[in-house]
Amino acid sequence: MVLQFKNSKEIAALTGTTSYRAVDKQLLKANAILGVSTRFEAAQLFAAWEKGVEPLHPANALPSPPPNFRFSPPWPTARAAVNTLSWRQVAVWTAIIAIVTPLGLTAAGMAYVTLLFLLRLLEL
Repeated sequence: MVLQFKNSKEIAALTGTTSYRAVDKQLLKANAILGVSTRFEAAQLFAAWEKGVEPLHPANALPSPPPNFRFSPPWPTARAAVNTLSWRQVAVWTAIIAIVTPLGLTAAGMAYVTLLFLLRLLEL
């Protein structure tokens, strides 16, 4: 009857209730049980329930963020466009680069000299 825009007095008269205040009290109880703030929202939920439509419940928890890898790359990525590394991560990446760069340059130099020896462009 609320969906038909009837007020409490009209609902009391139609249902044979002695007082419109009793109707108001029942509607307030229904609002509290359904967790809504207005009688119109409660009426809409009841109408949907009568039709067999269940409302969608909100998710209990937000989806968890992607795992945070211990050693994230020091260059910008789609996930982190700016440098958000902690001081420990910066120290680890500095150590890795400081060790790998000389090793890589040494290996490249050795390969270059070996190639020169193989092509007989360099002699002992």
